[in-house]
Amino acid sequence: MVQKPKRRFIEVRSFKWPRRPTSVTIARLLGEDHFGRWLGVARGDPWWTADRSHNGVFTESLVKLVPDNTFWTACFHPVDPVVDVDIVLPVNWAGDMLEEVDLELDILRFANGSVHVRDQDKFEQVRLLWTMPEEIVTQAVATCEQIHRLVECSTEPFGQVGRMWLTRFLAEAN
Repeated sequence: MVQKPKRRFIEVRSFKWPRRPTSVTIARLLGEDHFGRWLGVARGDPWWTADRSHNGVFTESLVKLVPDNTFWTACFHPVDPVVDVDIVLPVNWAGDMLEEVDLELDILRFANGSVHVRDQDKFEQVRLLWTMPEEIVTQAVATCEQIHRLVECSTEPFGQVGRMWLTRFLAEAN
């Protein structure tokens, strides 16, 4: 009998700028390619607030691309928005734990092909309220503009690659 290798689980700790804890979830490490590491979260998987005082479950499955040394991560969903790119500080890996600091800006693509940036007003509020250094502001805005163009053009990994990882994960998760 052939056994599937044990899947590695990753604890994903999410923060908002400057390092305000927001949530924790456990994701499956699906694999890695030249774009980065791919994680999967199945519909029904739990999530918790950072202090574990509140919890819930994911209503839809998703795969998350975590590139190294970038100011973004991306989630691919079976429902709208089908692509959701978060502008973040470069992530921190510590063994089987991932820490991600969200900078509020998101690039969303919908199934009808429309693409837009969400939470620019929140980004402005956070950068002023929490004194975001100008070099981080500049990098976040430049990354948002660059990724917006890539998502609009379905440049990989925002074209077939993300959908392929999602399709494969959905087949395994069901």
